[in-house]
Amino acid sequence: MSNTYDRAAWIYDLDTREVHHVDIAFFKEMAGNKSVLELACGTGRVSIPLVENGAQVHGLDLSPSMLQVFREKLARLPEKVRQRITITEGNMANFSLGAQFPLIIIPFRSFQGLTEESDITGCLQCVKAHLAPGGRFIVNCFRPYRDIHRRYPYPEEVMWEREGIVAKHRGDNIDTKRQMIWPTMIYETGSERIEEPLALRYYYPGQLKKLLRKAGFKILEQHGDYDRGPIKRHGGEQIYVCEVAG
Repeated sequence: MSNTYDRAAWIYDLDTREVHHVDIAFFKEMAGNKSVLELACGTGRVSIPLVENGAQVHGLDLSPSMLQVFREKLARLPEKVRQRITITEGNMANFSLGAQFPLIIIPFRSFQGLTEESDITGCLQCVKAHLAPGGRFIVNCFRPYRDIHRRYPYPEEVMWEREGIVAKHRGDNIDTKRQMIWPTMIYETGSERIEEPLALRYYYPGQLKKLLRKAGFKILEQHGDYDRGPIKRHGGEQIYVCEVAG
């Protein structure tokens, strides 16, 4: 199965590149001491700093392996922090938690892991159902380069090396009609080579904004980085802060 990091979940947090941390301050500012639902919470990379900053977080993720790492990290935290985190194994395309939240977030491009129209629509409808009146929904995707079709496929490239592990990635395929890419993350541990296949949908800004509006959201803010800069013409991020349209 793509996008679940079943085999390499224990390696995920060894990535200390800026891209894995640059969003934390932004989400801490947006969350404050609110009750937050994080979809695709993974190993708690974002959830734990939010709770340590005063928020209460419910994290949902499809991958048992990623959530197991989250629980192991949680067990090492003070009791007062653990009490403010709830973890649920589930699919962000179809969930019902019996609660509403003033803030719902899908960080680090995880929304792009939904590749079927029914899953994309289902996720946005579930977000609407779980968003408290006046609440905010924040979603992040990368901003594709205009020549993305020329960048795939590409051979293995090293991302980082740490604690005897070499992390690489390669681009296996692209479908420009469906706007899909298939990269693979690779981890060489010395005794083992682990491959984690990904399947991601990509959106240009006009497409993503149209999708959000069609789903019933009003876009309040749009940023191209976590310092609230403008969306770039090529590359970078797309960050949308939304509310349910009145």
